[in-house]
Amino acid sequence: MAIPPSGKSSQPSGRFQSIASGSLKWTDIADPTVDDTALLGRDYGFHTLDLQDCLSGRVTKVEDHGDHVFLLLHFPEEDGQGIVTSNRLSMFLGKDYIVTLHSGSLAPLLQLFASCRDDAEKRAWLMKSSAFAAYRIIDALVGGIFTILDDVQGKLDDIESVVFDETKSQAVPINHARHQLAALGRILFPLRLYLPDLAKAQKFSTEDLAIFFSDLNHKVALSSGIIDEMKELLEIYKDTDFVTSSNRTNNVLSVLTILFTLTIPATLLSSIYGMNIPLPGGLTTGPLEFAGPYSSFLVIFVLMLIPALVMVWYFRRAGWF
Repeated sequence: MAIPPSGKSSQPSGRFQSIASGSLKWTDIADPTVDDTALLGRDYGFHTLDLQDCLSGRVTKVEDHGDHVFLLLHFPEEDGQGIVTSNRLSMFLGKDYIVTLHSGSLAPLLQLFASCRDDAEKRAWLMKSSAFAAYRIIDALVGGIFTILDDVQGKLDDIESVVFDETKSQAVPINHARHQLAALGRILFPLRLYLPDLAKAQKFSTEDLAIFFSDLNHKVALSSGIIDEMKELLEIYKDTDFVTSSNRTNNVLSVLTILFTLTIPATLLSSIYGMNIPLPGGLTTGPLEFAGPYSSFLVIFVLMLIPALVMVWYFRRAGWF
């Protein structure tokens, strides 16, 4: 297929960036619009459904259309709040061109494009073929996965350092890490499933790229394995935090229950002596005098104290505290 002209009249300013090396042209479009994809359909003849997927596609796919290969891949991205989201990358690979469409926040791709634009030697090395360029782009994005995993591992290390301390709860950081791992697993599963189909692009390279494609598949499989291990470790931390939190709650409830139980005799006696009936030392029988004006108080206090001490002795003997 002939390379379409690169005149400014056919390209919206600020959206298309193009670089060339030999017969290969790389066109990169950040934050594409309907008008941008319409230009691609006009100049390259890409299918309408593929162009629609570039704007809103949620399904990962690698399709061979004969003269070109279409890839729609999703990669994880971490924002400043530590939330993992999915970022879409669309690529069209042909014999003498590669077209990439993505959101403007796909930093590894933007950095790779800029380095090729500014460094002729690197541009010539990376743009040996569209298939090799696609490998390098995807490899840079896969490398970003391990950066996120390193961040998650750091959080797991922080959780591990305090999760066995019964005085501290780690429910919030554990839930945050679980959310990150769930998002990573959801994004990587289809990537691991469809990325081996990238080998279809081998027909655009005279160099055998099997070892490079295999390396990509190995990295994605490795990252998936690391996520599974982190999930298992996180489940251990979750169970540990639940057990320690339960023990802490049980200890508090035990203390409160004991204190409440010890006050039952005092509550009972104070209720009885608050009744308007004849009782020793009461209003109708006259106060006790054997210990002066505090005789009735001392008798009632002793009657309250004796059952409380008996209960303390019994609780200690039973091993309740």
